[in-house]
Amino acid sequence: MSNDAAKSWTWRPGGDRALWGIILILAVVSVVVVYSSTGAAAFSGGRLEGSHLNVLIRQAGIVAMGLVAIYAIHKINYQVYGRMVWFLYSLALVFTVMVYFIGEVNPAAPDAPRWIRIPIINFTFQPSDFLKVATVMVVARELARRQKTIAGEDVIPPLTSRAWRERKGARTLVETTMPIVAPIILSCGVILPANLSTALILFATCFVVLFIGRVRVRELVRMVMVLALLAALAVGFLYAIGRPPKRMETWVGRFERFAAADGTVDTYQVDQAAIAIAAGKLAGRGAGGSIQRGLLPDAESDYAYAFIIEEYGSIFGGLIVLMYVWIFFRGIAIFRKCGTAFPSLLVLGLALLITLQALVNMMVSTDMIPSTGVALPLISKGGSSELFLSCALGMMLGVSRQTGEKTLDKPRAESLLEINRTEK
Repeated sequence: MSNDAAKSWTWRPGGDRALWGIILILAVVSVVVVYSSTGAAAFSGGRLEGSHLNVLIRQAGIVAMGLVAIYAIHKINYQVYGRMVWFLYSLALVFTVMVYFIGEVNPAAPDAPRWIRIPIINFTFQPSDFLKVATVMVVARELARRQKTIAGEDVIPPLTSRAWRERKGARTLVETTMPIVAPIILSCGVILPANLSTALILFATCFVVLFIGRVRVRELVRMVMVLALLAALAVGFLYAIGRPPKRMETWVGRFERFAAADGTVDTYQVDQAAIAIAAGKLAGRGAGGSIQRGLLPDAESDYAYAFIIEEYGSIFGGLIVLMYVWIFFRGIAIFRKCGTAFPSLLVLGLALLITLQALVNMMVSTDMIPSTGVALPLISKGGSSELFLSCALGMMLGVSRQTGEKTLDKPRAESLLEINRTEK
């Protein structure tokens, strides 16, 4: 940061004002929805501990922590954490692997450990939330460094023996596959056993970032085909030795419940969500007027969108959809103002990650896709998801702030927009 920029530092929040507005609206919605949806359990001594007031205080505290994280990170220039992407990624990867050895599980899914408890402060967090953000950061950083050449490079080594004899395959493996594709494979691979949906969301996000980062479509297709083949071989091998993936039965069961129409499969959760949505109609039952909150499982998390529609109606539910889509479009607006590839790809990737997760959650609530266990970003009850997605929003706002202050790096043959104009 230049001396002039340092002197102009202010406590006033900077960055995209529309994005700030969306964040504040979702923060209020989160507190209200979690407080109302957990009322029945809190009063009946159900799955939530403590009084209803404690639930309100806890969620308000989590939201406040998220807002503080957004503010603090948006004041940090992206060049700072840009130099730390591999350290952050390695840390997140280690924590995610540790989950399978010392992690805590949800009693409803004992074969899917997801949380690590931090001693002394007694705080649990889900490392996969950290890994999602760190993976997008690494992919954006490595693509940015190769903008001058990536359009003509392979990302998957050629499979011919001649290419390996001429060392082209080894060069591609070391220079492109390992720094760009390997982080995606590792991240999705360690997340997948416990959370298939999160792994798929992360892969889809990285796929789009690779495409926007000028990786050739042919290479993207080759990457998907190779990964699909490796996954099929791995699953086939595990079945052959009599040790099928523990979560396979869960995944198959969710698809069966989604496709069931003859009453042979238990669809209680889906049915209760449908009842909640139907009861909400256009205007909803009003704040605190839900009759499904004591019947709908996970009304404060996985099925928060169905609960929102019941209390506030389909019109308000549609506005929530627009809020998440708007986050993505604000990401595009920030993207277009950036001069270099790293902040451009970072902002677009993080915006897509948040929006895609939100759309998946809402599609589950409306029975458009099988149940996934993915929370509604920035609204659902939770701690680590709120915290790390807040960090992502803080980075987006930080880049937006720097575009206004003109403290972004000067283009050095890595500007997406400049390269595209040259090619045209």
